[in-house]
Amino acid sequence: MNTPPPLGSTDCHVHAFGDPAAFPFVPERHYTPDLADAGHLRAFLDSHGLDNVVVVQPSTYGTDNRCTLDAVARLGDRARAVVVLDPSIGDAELAALHAAGARGVRLNLQTGGQEDLRATKTLVEAFAGRLRGSGWHLQVYAAHGVLAATGPMLARAGLPVVVDHFGLVGRRDTPFAEAAAAVEHLVAGLGLHIKLSAPQRSVPDPETAPELAGLVRRLLRAAPERLLWGSDWPHSPSGRAPGSERTVQPFDRIDDARALERIAEWIEDEAAVRRILVGNPAALYGFGLTSPTCGVR
Repeated sequence: MNTPPPLGSTDCHVHAFGDPAAFPFVPERHYTPDLADAGHLRAFLDSHGLDNVVVVQPSTYGTDNRCTLDAVARLGDRARAVVVLDPSIGDAELAALHAAGARGVRLNLQTGGQEDLRATKTLVEAFAGRLRGSGWHLQVYAAHGVLAATGPMLARAGLPVVVDHFGLVGRRDTPFAEAAAAVEHLVAGLGLHIKLSAPQRSVPDPETAPELAGLVRRLLRAAPERLLWGSDWPHSPSGRAPGSERTVQPFDRIDDARALERIAEWIEDEAAVRRILVGNPAALYGFGLTSPTCGVR
């Protein structure tokens, strides 16, 4: 952004990857990341003027959330976690996770290619039944087709549901306009939240994607209270060669400062930018607001 982001701004989607000797990866992972721990994350946030952060459990750790929670603990009250859990988790473990800063459960259907709608329904119902009234939410990472098929069920979950990364609106063979209409229905029609994050996972070049900018503006008009922004730092590798799962792969090179500038350009309204970066995350994740209007730095 040409000016610093508003006071209290939150990056709602980052990952942390620690020393594998302390935080081993699961054997069935799809990639092996480089180091990007809490120290790197703090430097990233401070260099971009971001006060708060949501650390999202990546697929490389499965349901072992220790690295994610370690990053939250080291960052203190400016951080929250979205974890990956087995539905059989006990009440005492859930309470301990809440105390450690967890506020959501991620259902990562995309990385593993999960498109079994019956299995997804079972998973959603299991977590929704446990989490209603807890202040937690469900976060779903899936392509727009899976989201469209499961949208009505997600809307009936009885707790907030957050869609990752624009719902991967530009992926696969569906024309963009058709996919965008499905994503708009999820947000405007069914009441789901959406992260305006990682646009490069939806379109080849966000700088030359007026259709994505148009989608952002339509979502803003329809449901400004349900839009969130995230950088997707440190940018897990998207180009993965077959058989390279055990080789450390460099993170994708993304200009995060430009990503912040771009979202402000797409939104074209200072108050709306403040709402997306400050007010909406504060409401969903429980970050404190410095004032009712959260003034600019």
